[in-house]
Amino acid sequence: MVSMTVPAFCRYFRKTSGKTFIQFVNEYRLVHAAKLLHEKQISITDVCFESGFNNFSHFNKQFKKFTGKSPSVYRNELKVVLT
Repeated sequence: MVSMTVPAFCRYFRKTSGKTFIQFVNEYRLVHAAKLLHEKQISITDVCFESGFNNFSHFNKQFKKFTGKSPSVYRNELKVVLT
């Protein structure tokens, strides 16, 4: 679509954004997951898969790395703040 090879696109993307394409996609997914945890009362496993992650363990690690909290702690802290 952009007349670039995959490696050329990845180099261009990193040069312009400062992040790899995979990092960008994962951050987008994690922001979406945080939004789902806030807005919907669905299981964390469902949040994982609805956010585009295929592995629950990987999702937990990435979410904790991104927010500093596990998904369950994140959701519970939101409940306390909102009540």
